[in-house]
Amino acid sequence: MLAAVIIVLQLYAGYAQELPSAAKLSSAFQSSNNEFFLTTQLYDRTGKHLLYKVIDPRAGDRQWLNIEWIPPELQQATIAIEDRSFLENPGYDVFGILRALLGNLRRPQCILEPEACAGFIQGGSTITQQLVKNVILSPNALAESTYKRKFRELLIAAEAANRFSKPQILEWYLNTNFYGNLAYGVDAAARVYFGKSAVALNLAESALLAAVPQYPGLNPIDAPADAKRRQERVLLAMVEQGNISAAEAEQAAAEDVLARVHSTERRTSLIAPHYVLFALSQLTEQLGQAAVYRGGLKVYTALDLDLQDQVECVARTHLDRLNGADAQGVHASRTGTCAAAALLPPLRAAEAGIDHKVTNTAVTVLDPRNGQLLAMIGSYDYWQDEIDGRFNVAVDGLRQPGSAFKPFTYLTAFSQGYTPATMVLDVRTAFDTGGVPYVPDNYDRKFHGPQNLRSALANSYNIPAVQVMSWVGVQNVVRAAQLLGINSLQDEQAGAGLALTLGGGEVSLLDLTYAYGVLANGGTMAGYRIPPAQQRAGFRTLDPITILRVEDRLGNLVQACGADGASACDFTQPQQSPVVSPELAYLITDVLSDEQARVPAFGTGNALEIGRPAAAKTGTTNNYVDGWTIGYTPQLAVGVWVGNSDNSPMDKTSGLMGAAAIWNAVMRHAVRALQLQPIGWDSPPGIVPLRVCFPSGLLPTEDCEKIVREIFVQGTEPTTPDNVWQKFRLNRDSGRLATVQTPAELVEERVFQILPAEAADWIESMAIAQPPREFDTLPAAPEEAAKVQLTAPGAFTYVRSIVPLIGTTQIDGMQLWRVQFGAGLNPETWSTVGSDRTDPVQLGELERWDTAGLSGLYTLQLMVVRGDQQFENSTVQVTIDNQPPEASLI
Repeated sequence: MLAAVIIVLQLYAGYAQELPSAAKLSSAFQSSNNEFFLTTQLYDRTGKHLLYKVIDPRAGDRQWLNIEWIPPELQQATIAIEDRSFLENPGYDVFGILRALLGNLRRPQCILEPEACAGFIQGGSTITQQLVKNVILSPNALAESTYKRKFRELLIAAEAANRFSKPQILEWYLNTNFYGNLAYGVDAAARVYFGKSAVALNLAESALLAAVPQYPGLNPIDAPADAKRRQERVLLAMVEQGNISAAEAEQAAAEDVLARVHSTERRTSLIAPHYVLFALSQLTEQLGQAAVYRGGLKVYTALDLDLQDQVECVARTHLDRLNGADAQGVHASRTGTCAAAALLPPLRAAEAGIDHKVTNTAVTVLDPRNGQLLAMIGSYDYWQDEIDGRFNVAVDGLRQPGSAFKPFTYLTAFSQGYTPATMVLDVRTAFDTGGVPYVPDNYDRKFHGPQNLRSALANSYNIPAVQVMSWVGVQNVVRAAQLLGINSLQDEQAGAGLALTLGGGEVSLLDLTYAYGVLANGGTMAGYRIPPAQQRAGFRTLDPITILRVEDRLGNLVQACGADGASACDFTQPQQSPVVSPELAYLITDVLSDEQARVPAFGTGNALEIGRPAAAKTGTTNNYVDGWTIGYTPQLAVGVWVGNSDNSPMDKTSGLMGAAAIWNAVMRHAVRALQLQPIGWDSPPGIVPLRVCFPSGLLPTEDCEKIVREIFVQGTEPTTPDNVWQKFRLNRDSGRLATVQTPAELVEERVFQILPAEAADWIESMAIAQPPREFDTLPAAPEEAAKVQLTAPGAFTYVRSIVPLIGTTQIDGMQLWRVQFGAGLNPETWSTVGSDRTDPVQLGELERWDTAGLSGLYTLQLMVVRGDQQFENSTVQVTIDNQPPEASLI
């Protein structure tokens, strides 16, 4: 016990030395060279272009406020919501520590191996401890295991409370706290949110601000409703503390304080704002807020600034044109020239000069080989309040993807053994949903008849996609999409049912682009490992990379990243995670890059063609609310969304017209600027090419009228001959089906397309010739032949199991008779029922025919042979159906 006390005292003495003097702290906080707030700087991937300085507490227009200038209401509100015992505690909260310790004791391994429990350890921090963590601890100390850091933090906080007055600590805390939206300190926060100094804040405003530091994202600009609820919670805490009366709290809560909140542009040199702030969030996720906001770090992002500039200007140029601007007008880039705009496909004459009511767009550009996010815009203009421009649609916007979701349905089908050659019917279909039948329609309001899965996906036909979804199962498609990277697709969205394949769920643009990038990379996901505590079962384990490297102020690589919090902050070598087999990824890619296959729906020379191998898919939601194009080459994946922030519909702006033009220009510019070779995808070893009959996807016969080359995953190739193109023998005079009785000189052969019964209405509407149903009329029998009769079963009746054969065999000079059968209307071979017999039969049982193992149309023939070797016969056709009927109780 004594030894433990000595160790604690030694640690205390050592840690206490880390606490600067009050004079030094006050001077450092307010000096131009603030040693506690070294500015972190974010650069582009070259390290030559500064994108953003993480603003330190002296940034903006804030003034350092002495404690007597800070409104008492703001001081009381902060104490009430963050540390009610602040004025009495010794720098730490004993009860808070006990609560946290009790929670951690439930996990004994956290005591023995604290490094393994960082995600579980509970805190109990006071205002003084927060000041120590946010201001005094070094970045190296912040990177320590949680228990070590907490212990260091607690001892220094105790010394700080002993050495400095409570008003002094509170002054430092309020002047250095982070209030979201780049605002550090209460004065900066007051100016950002209310456009005035903190000195002038009233009770309602003070309570609103005091609630922000615990959850900076729930601030009055980015989350006004949440900020208002938290303000009311602060007011209640102040009542409980005795700072204000219930009536005062009620009056403050009733004020329309949000109406006073400013959302004005702040003085900042923020380049590529959506990208930078997203990268900053990933950096904070890795290192923690304190290290990022005062660590003096140099951060190399994955941003290609030149590409980013072109993405911004070309997207804005196309949106301007969609809204009726001059077709030759070009939106200037940050550096002045928008070379990518010259690559925009022009609007058609009927589309130009018209306001299509499109106000917003988002674009993401990824390198699928390493998961690096090369460029991103989250809105038309970050600073445009009319479209809620600060909201990052690419990352945080959940929108219905329309047909851009279909590849996940077809990928699931391929994983279950279906192939690009599998036939599917594009005809009017009512799908059973357990209630009102679901009857989807195609974008062009037409039916296209029999298709294979290749043509159905390439042309984005809706009905086949729903049919495929019904084959493979909605939940299986959801799981496949999540595994490929759609973290924004939640399990409950499977409730959309079959409509999910048409984009009935909600996803983010970045997720969708990242998932397509997996397909571009042969089924392997690349990126940086999501911390284990943040991973979700069944979802992706990697994230796109926005940070390449992090150095400290001396140029040393920071060693505080990764799941263990102690790995090098170097993400230039990505993690790899195989998600789907190379063969399945290749099948989807081969279909999505098949320019010829998509011609029926998109025509030639469409915006999905970029002059090199590229896979692409468009999407358009109901009423033109969202338009998408997602596509990729082996080295680049680009996603584009167009629409309106308020979900109002565009004016007949499809994904092809709205998003594909931007996608085309970005792709073509990027492959040139990045000097990417025009390569395609190599076929994996497990892919087998084969010629098949269209549309059945089966092996060609001599009657097949359209043979196509298709690819298959080894083991899924067809093994049976085509059954769609069938040859029939007709009586050319009567037009009826020929039988064995039809004179040979009148028989001709014709090939017809025979489709499943579900296509009957479509066949009729398209006037596609079908074989006749009537059989040729039997010629009148001579007198002797009339005595040879096979009277049962009747002609063209259905039979099964054991069939009694009834007939007459009595003719003069009979030598023998037999009953035989053969497949089809005109059998090429015959099999005997029983054996040859000589006994005459008059309307009696000839034989009993066992039809086990037989199915379909058969011809029965009774043949009677006379002594002079002449013969007479009687023939009937029957259909064998040995499938037992099904019955169920209702």
